[in-house]
Amino acid sequence: MAPQRRSAGFTTIELLIGVAIVGILATLAVPTFKSYIYKGRVSEAVTVLNEIRTRQETYRSRYGNYAAVSGGGDWAAATYTPATVPGAQPVTWPGGAAWEELGLRSPGSVRFRYATVAGPPGSTPPPSSNLRNRDFWYAAQAEGDLDADGTSFLLEIYSGSRLMYNSAVGQGGYE
Repeated sequence: MAPQRRSAGFTTIELLIGVAIVGILATLAVPTFKSYIYKGRVSEAVTVLNEIRTRQETYRSRYGNYAAVSGGGDWAAATYTPATVPGAQPVTWPGGAAWEELGLRSPGSVRFRYATVAGPPGSTPPPSSNLRNRDFWYAAQAEGDLDADGTSFLLEIYSGSRLMYNSAVGQGGYE
């Protein structure tokens, strides 16, 4: 009796093993990919906050105080630009005269809302800032919700500090 020839192709078992391997690799790759996407989106806020820092120092050297673009002292009373947290989709930056006076040009579409508060010596800075009220001060904040899940996070900068504070440090740097 002559040996039977095996047909060319894959068996069902081989195909299932291949699909399982691809599934495992996708399970590992998707969270890493999302992480890169979020980090890229957070770079907008870092760039704008660093620009605010530069503009605030330039403003102070020119006028002797910092620009209170969004009001003074309290984040609850601050006027944010844009007014609401954009979410996953970027929105057009509405700008305004106070931002233009500070020298901040429109960054185009944004995924964060921004505020910068400032005050003279003796005025009360935001409680979370640890700023002293002995000198002129400013604080700037970016608030974002990159995955539109209703949970936003904050990036903040303060006068006299080169650090940027992140409310989501324990969660990978964003939400």
